[in-house]
This record gives sequence, C-alpha cells and structure tokens, in this order.
Amino acid sequence: MSSVQRAAEKSVKDRKGADNIRIKAGHMLTFDHLVLQPDIVERQVARKVVRKNMIRAAGCLALPLTLMYFLTYVIAARLHEDITNVFFLESTLRMRTDNIFNNVNTVEDLWDALTSKEYNSFLDVFFHQTDIFGSPQVRNLTQEVFGDWGMVESYNQIQGAVRVYQTRKDSVDYNTKYTCNSKISCELCRMNEGFQSIRMFSSRPPVNPDCGTWKGRRLTELGEEEEETEIIALETSNETRSVERRLHLQRPELRTSFPANENADPKDGFRFWLFPSETQDQVLERLNYFRSRNFIDKDTQLLQIRMYLMNVELGRNRLEELSLTFRFSEAGSVYYERYLQTLFLAFWQSMTSMAADGLFILILTLTLCYRIWHMWKAFLNSKLFHHLMSLHTAWEWVIVMFGWYNMFGFYNMLVWEKQVIDALEPIHRRGWEMGQKNVDEISEFFDICDLVSVGTAAIRVIFAQYSIVLMFRFFVSFGSQPRLAIVLRTMQNVLTDFYHFLIVFVPTFMAYVISGSLIFGRRIEAFATIQSSVGTCFRIGMESEYNWLDMSAEFFWAAALWAWSFLLLVVLLFLNMVLAIILDIYNETRESSFPGEAIWETMGQFMTRTRKYRHWVPDKVLDSSLAYAAGLDQGMLTRKDLELEFPDMPDQQKDQFFQACRVEMKWESAKDLTRKNLLKLTGSVMDALDVAHKAVDRVTEDEREDPLSTWVNATPPAPIAHDLKNEQSSNFLLQPFDTKGGKHPKLKLGEYVDECQADGGPEWLQETWTLLRDQRKWIEYANWHCQLMQWQVQQAMESRRYDETISSGAPVL
Repeated sequence: MSSVQRAAEKSVKDRKGADNIRIKAGHMLTFDHLVLQPDIVERQVARKVVRKNMIRAAGCLALPLTLMYFLTYVIAARLHEDITNVFFLESTLRMRTDNIFNNVNTVEDLWDALTSKEYNSFLDVFFHQTDIFGSPQVRNLTQEVFGDWGMVESYNQIQGAVRVYQTRKDSVDYNTKYTCNSKISCELCRMNEGFQSIRMFSSRPPVNPDCGTWKGRRLTELGEEEEETEIIALETSNETRSVERRLHLQRPELRTSFPANENADPKDGFRFWLFPSETQDQVLERLNYFRSRNFIDKDTQLLQIRMYLMNVELGRNRLEELSLTFRFSEAGSVYYERYLQTLFLAFWQSMTSMAADGLFILILTLTLCYRIWHMWKAFLNSKLFHHLMSLHTAWEWVIVMFGWYNMFGFYNMLVWEKQVIDALEPIHRRGWEMGQKNVDEISEFFDICDLVSVGTAAIRVIFAQYSIVLMFRFFVSFGSQPRLAIVLRTMQNVLTDFYHFLIVFVPTFMAYVISGSLIFGRRIEAFATIQSSVGTCFRIGMESEYNWLDMSAEFFWAAALWAWSFLLLVVLLFLNMVLAIILDIYNETRESSFPGEAIWETMGQFMTRTRKYRHWVPDKVLDSSLAYAAGLDQGMLTRKDLELEFPDMPDQQKDQFFQACRVEMKWESAKDLTRKNLLKLTGSVMDALDVAHKAVDRVTEDEREDPLSTWVNATPPAPIAHDLKNEQSSNFLLQPFDTKGGKHPKLKLGEYVDECQADGGPEWLQETWTLLRDQRKWIEYANWHCQLMQWQVQQAMESRRYDETISSGAPVL
C-alpha cells in the first residue's frame, strides 16, 4: 500500500500510467475491505449515495405529474375526436363508395355507376328515397325535423346539395351542341352551369341559348314551370362518348405526379349541383344532361364529387365530409380517391371532456409558470444562457409551447364550429325547398366547410404528434431509476454508431430505391415514383415479402439480381448489423453502469418512506450534515455516528442507507475490473512484482554475508556531543545509523507499537500483517542486542580510562 500512497501523493501532471493503475488498485482493495464491514462506510461514498437518492426522488416524484400530464391530454383529445364512432361512420361510407366504383374501368363505366339505378349504385346509395317497404320517404315534418328524405345509410342526411366539380387544362368556356327536351335540361342549358368557370359564371349572366325543339316556356319569362309528367331518356351517341381510361385506386404518393394544379384558384374550375330535394329521376336527368354534353372530356384533369352528411344519432351532432376524387392522367388512366373528414357541431362531448380540458390547461399553466420561474432564477444568477442551452430545459420549453399551440387549435375548432352552424342555419331554414335558386347560400356553406375541413385535418395531425412529444417527458423520470437508466443510456450511446451506420446505409438503400424504380416502375405502381419506391423497399426490408411474379414478369435476371442482392445486403447484413450495434452497446452500458435496485425495490423503498415520513430524515438534511456537521466530518462514518446525529432516524432508513453504501462501494471496487483495464492492471502488477523480486534477491544475498547490514546502513560521521568526540570517533558503534526505510530504530525500552490490523480482511492481508509483526519483533530484538553492545563498550572504555588515570598518578574524580 506504500506504493499506492506514493502514487497518490504525486500531482496529477507528474503521475504516470503505472501510478494511476496503482491508485485504482488501492481504491479497489480499500472498498473491497469496507464492503465486508456492515456498519461502516466511507464519508464521500455516503454523500454520493445521498445525492443519488435526491436525484432519484426528484425524478420519481415527477413521474406522477408527467403521467397526469400525458393522461389528461390523451383523454381530452380522445373525447374531442370520438375516434371509435368516427370509425363506425367513415368505414361504412368507405365500403359503400368502394363498392360503387369497384367494377369501373373506363369513364363510361364511371358515368354508368353514377347514372345507374341498380342496387349499390351512386343513385341507390345517396339518393335512395324509399324505405325498406318501397314506400316514399317522408320530407319535412316540422321546421326542426326534416324527416327521412335524403338519408344515406338510414342515419346520415345530405345537407344542401352534392357538388360535382372539375378542373381543366384551362378555364376557357366549353360546350357541346345540345337540344333541350325537358324543364330540367332546358334550365341547365340556359344557365350553362358546368361549362363556364365559376369565376365567369358569377361575373357574367348565362347566355340563355336556344332550347331546341322543347316546347316548354322560357325561364326568363316566368319564375315557375310546370312539372313534366314524363322523363325522356337520353341516349348518348357514339360521337359524344368519352375516350376510355382505366380506373385505379389512387395512392397518396402518386398525387403530385398528376398535371392537376391543386393550388390553383378554385374559381377557375367548373361545377354543377345535385339537389337531394329533387326526386331520384330528376337527379338522374341532371346527370344524363352533363353526360350527353361531355362534361368530362380529354381536357379534364380532376373530377370531384363532394357532399356533407349530417349525423345526429352517433354521439355528438356532426357533419361528415365525403369527397370522391377522380384524377385523369394524360397517359389515359383514371385514378380514384376517397376522403372523409368529420366536423363536430358540438365541441364538448360531456362534462368529463370539459373537466379533462380544464385540468390539462391548469397543468400546462403551472408548468409554464415553473419554467419561467427557473429561467428568472438563472437570469439573476447570470446563468441564463447555460440554462437555456440545457437539453432538458429546451425540451421542456418545446413541450410547453407545443401544448399551448394545441390549445390554440382547440380554440380554432370552437370558432369553426360556430361558423359551420351559422352557415347551416339558412339551409335548415329552407328545408327541402333548396334548389338552383339557392346556389349562393349552398356555395357559401361549402366554402366555409372546405376551409374548416382543411384546418381541422391539420390540427388533428398535430394532436396526434403531441402525444409522441409527451412520451419523451417520461424519459426524464425513467432516467432517475438505475435499471431504467441503463435502457435510456443505451439509447443515447447508440446514437453515435447509428449515425455512422446511416451514412453507409442511406446511399445503399437509395441506390436500390432508384434501381427498383427504373426496373419495375414502368409496370408496377408500387415503384412508379420515388416516394412509393422508398415505401416498397422499406416494406420488403421489414417484412422480407414481395410479389416475385410481378417483378420477374420482365427482365427476369435483372429482377433476380436486384431482389437477391437487396435481401442479402440490406435485409440480412444491414438490419442485423443494427441489432448487433444495439446489443453490443447495451452490454457495454450494462457492464459500465451502476446496477442499482429493481423498479419494484424502488417502489418498496418509497412505500416505506411514506409510512415513516414523520421521522424520516430528508436527503437534503442528511447531505448537509455529512458536509458540515462536526460529528460526521471524519473519513469514515458508522451507524453510531448517525444515531448520535439523528436520534429519531428510523431503523429502516439506516438499513437502506448502509445497504446502498455497501452496494455503491462494491460497485466502486469492481468497476475498474473490466477488460479495458485488465491488461494495464496486469502490467502494473508485473512491474511491482519485478521490483519486489529484485529487493528480495538483494536482501537474501546481503543476509547471506552479513544479516545486520540488511537492516542497518551507516551514514557519514556527524558531530557527537560528549567528551569522547575527539577520541575513538571512528568507532562504528558510536556513529548514528538508519534502519531500512529511512526511519530510526526504536532504542527506548518499554515503547509499544499499537496493532493496526483488524480481525477481518482477506487471508493474504492477514498473512502479510503476521509477517510484518514477526519482522518487527526481530528488529526489536536486534535493537536490544545493539544497545547491550553499546553499554558493554562504554563500560570497557570507562574501565580503560580509569586504569590510565591510576597509572599516571592523576587524581581520580
């Protein structure tokens, strides 16, 4: 241990690698010995344990607040969104609309699906005006109740009208020559709606063209026309049939590849309306009119059918937006997309929803005040920049600001709800009298609902992401528990290797994405765009499943080379490498981390602390006492010291304290015994053994010739303060001497050296102390003989001097 002490006494800059290893070895041996003592700990270890307990307590006490933060938000958002009922409603509409267009392959098939009165057609689903017994559905019963007319799937009622809207390559008016043959067709023909852009239709009156051979009265002369008793079927000639195009369900990644400009002014589009107040035959006549005039032609880019359905049976009152979009590619393909969005007309579902909102706002406000208070304290201490640069502080501010942005979204939804209700009021006031003359009111209703739908969809995406942001707040609380902290440190430590892995992986993966798009994109939709190719390659990498028959239909060997190399390189090598990196870093983190107690042990300790809270000494007080108290400032701390300082401390707290200290010291003694330090430690031990071996050889060789010279080394003569300093000064017995190690021998009789060896300890240490004790006894015995020899020499010299005095005749004093 003397070599450890000499190494520790050196300054840091003067220490060599061997010195550091010796200090670590002494550190390990000291704590290894203290671990065996049940009621004694090193003071610095005790302070370290107390501070760890303070951090753990703060993190664990913050966990309920974090959990409440998360649960109140999730409950509030869930109650506002009413996800389950929305699924019931939207899944039914998706299924029915998909069935309508399931067998559509061309534009003519699309018109057939829209104009057919057969089961599961567009008219049958959305303009079904008879009950299950074939009786006509009832219209207005009162001003507030609108009967069963216009119901879709028995519980959803169309509001206002159905808008059919299209965008074209340009906004120039277009039309096909048409001969009117009924009141509805003449009305549509004279207004020319659908063949003039919305902007032109609003700013310029209809041209009011010739209605052909129909004998009805002109709309400009009278406001009301007589009902036609017979609907004339319209036959579409071969000259007006549209070019056939294939119909596909459109994927979102293909949306940007179509020529339609969705950011263009909606007023440059073309539209017409289908009114639920009309009979199914009248709606059919409108559709046939636009079909006959080639409303969809080669310049059509997008066709959208949009309606709003009211549902008052499924929980809160709501409007369901249903949009059926058909995009026409210049390659001749038709792609179909359906979109649904729920607009609630009642903001809160119940008092529970209001309470959840209020509690979340309260927690958010308290958190904001707490953050501001901490920031003000940092400002007063001139540490504001350091405070704001802390990752924990920055993330807390992100959570708070994100939360208030969500509250702003809730407020917007409340305002939008009022706007939608106000837009619905004139429509409900007119009941089933809505028609072509009320297009302005219906257009205003659709414009407001369109804006609300877009805003609501964006806010709902933010609502969903905020729950993920709140998830990271749990990491702060989990990091205070030792076992959970290992998992979090693994996630943190893996980032560096993962970033370097991505540098290699991303170029490789993107090469396969582009290669797959070039090979398969011409005939497989999943590879047609870079976006879809990325998704497909990622799915193959995760699932290792792909449609080999479609991929190998052309360029067999190229497809085989792409698929096999992708599986070998990306799936087998890279993905398994990620797992290897994670497992390797986890093992390293676990080996180098303090194990600590399991989470259920932590919970048990907190329960014990809660039961004994009256006499439990706070960790802050204990840490202050360990630092400043007079009785606790020694190097070692015993149970008796704690009892004297804190007489009322519960036994459970003392047991937990000393147990935690023993675990900490055990960890301190073993943390350097890693593979990393093993070679250095072995080298230091070998170096020390070489020095000891040389010393033993020298002692053995010297003792063989002169045993006393091994322990006594003469020093140069020094002045001797006695009468014989001029006589016999060369006598070696009178010269001062030092023992081995530079210390003077114990020549005084009766002096006793206390034992400093405890009863416990390792066997090798007890054996060493036994040898040292035997050696000390031998040295005392040698010193006694040396002193006896000095006495004998002095007596001989005194006798000789006496004899010389007598012989000279001098008087004897």
